[in-house]
Amino acid sequence: MERAVEIKNLDKSYEETPVLKNLNLEIPKGTVFGLIGPNGAGKSTLIGVLTGLLSFEGGDVIIHGMKLNARNELEIKKLTASVLQPPLLFEQFSSLEFIEYVCEIYEVNKEGLIEKAYSLMDYFDIKDFAKIKVNKLSSGSRKKLAFVTSVLVEPKLLLLDEPFEAVDVISIERMKNIIRRLKQKGVTIIVTSHILEVVENLCDDIAILHHGHIKAYLDSVSRKELQKDSSLHEIFEKYVEVEQKEEIVDWL
Repeated sequence: MERAVEIKNLDKSYEETPVLKNLNLEIPKGTVFGLIGPNGAGKSTLIGVLTGLLSFEGGDVIIHGMKLNARNELEIKKLTASVLQPPLLFEQFSSLEFIEYVCEIYEVNKEGLIEKAYSLMDYFDIKDFAKIKVNKLSSGSRKKLAFVTSVLVEPKLLLLDEPFEAVDVISIERMKNIIRRLKQKGVTIIVTSHILEVVENLCDDIAILHHGHIKAYLDSVSRKELQKDSSLHEIFEKYVEVEQKEEIVDWL
């Protein structure tokens, strides 16, 4: 199977604290891939590395057959869009100006772009904010604006770091609809989320990241086998070795 992303022996530290340790991971092309793990596991750091925003000390990252380095960075970024946590937005732009500016950077065809932008903004109930400055938007509206923009740049690889956080339940379902449509077009989508039910229902393959290592890789076949007897939540707790603490709150 063709790989959209290959990560080999990746090491990433903050100052002298290791965050990703000799990490290896392969993500199939054209799939919705879920990356889950507890707080501090390194999920956002890994997404930051894949976007090119974070450097790394060792190993290789290969995206669509190109090694992530200074020579290929621009070409890779043209194929990749992201929604980070929190979203990186230009605060003094209006919502529509932000969309237009980012699409210009990605050299998106301008024909019909405004109509598509308004259509997506309407779908996510932020059309009324088209002329409102980004710094006036709520957390949920900012997340939806970032998501809309990432779709409009027509990426081959879409990186979504906690895309559903602070977003209303209706918009979460609509995000999931768009993600499924993008998959049908051959786009590879990587999703990190603490909402295991969403990951379970949305993603093809799932990796569990803990202490900077991939503790488990669950493809569709292994998931079906494991989930005959256990929920994803139970499988997750097993691999991250969750300490049971119910006795601490016995007084309630």
